[in-house]
Amino acid sequence: MKKTSLVLVAAGFLSACAGTPTTTPTTNAAFEGTPPSRDFRFSYAADVPAKSATDKLELWVPIPVDTDEQSIDDLVVDANGPYQIRALVEGHGRSLHMSSVGKDLKVAVQFTVHRSATSGGGAATASEIASGLKAPTMIPEGGKVSAMAASIEADGTPVQVAEALYQHTRDRMRYDKPAGEAWGRGDAEWACDSRFGNCTDFHSYFMGLAREKGIPTRFVMGFPIPSKESGETKIGGYHCWAYFYDTQEGWRPVDISEADKHPEKAGFFFGNLDENRVELIGGRDLLLSPAPAAGHLNMFIYPYVEVNGVESRELTKSFGIVNLD
Repeated sequence: MKKTSLVLVAAGFLSACAGTPTTTPTTNAAFEGTPPSRDFRFSYAADVPAKSATDKLELWVPIPVDTDEQSIDDLVVDANGPYQIRALVEGHGRSLHMSSVGKDLKVAVQFTVHRSATSGGGAATASEIASGLKAPTMIPEGGKVSAMAASIEADGTPVQVAEALYQHTRDRMRYDKPAGEAWGRGDAEWACDSRFGNCTDFHSYFMGLAREKGIPTRFVMGFPIPSKESGETKIGGYHCWAYFYDTQEGWRPVDISEADKHPEKAGFFFGNLDENRVELIGGRDLLLSPAPAAGHLNMFIYPYVEVNGVESRELTKSFGIVNLD
């Protein structure tokens, strides 16, 4: 495969939380001075087989960008054909695209990440606030989540209201992924009824509640990184978290599914994130470039494949890290 190194021009691809911070977190901020950080090399590979000589294959994989919490350097792409890397048309981040007719598609991407723990902060633009109050397809207005939000008594600043919604979500839901159930789609209405799910379900439910209380939110997808102490290098699957916005404290993060799995850290995960993660893509109802035949994607973290214009799950994928510190 052909290997290419790319120099990233971060300024053109900053995510919604990036920019010059003009607001400072104070409520439950875990870090003073320089927060903990780490450096690692992340690898992301995808292999799509061609079943016939006439099949048209298309492959998209997410490519990260710099944010206030991470910097991305030394991106190397090893692909068996031409590819393009473009900013998402709708959403935050980038995607690598490849296509072929009757030929397997293979790509391996590596990049260096400097990731910091964070309590958030930074001002939002008017467009970011509007986007944060918009209803994605899987977090609709006027349904069960809206009714639930109306029943929750929460007063005070947006941070205080968000904390009440955080505690409500922790109390109502449990982290569980039983076979055959519809978890993992980030369907807030389903999560409201089922009262269980994975990180997408937890944070979609929280975001729906927050929007009904007039609090802008952001949805972020990435990967959990094994701690340096564990010595692990393999990554089993994705992770996601959310941010909410307060005009005085800026964008504050929450990781409610991790708080459910680790109750001893529940206080920390309201307003703080550790350094053991990498962000790849932000947003919901994402539109890639070039656009898939399916149009907008509910979420985008694993390789997305279409064969003759129809989504296909016939692919292999792998992720891993090498610690650099």
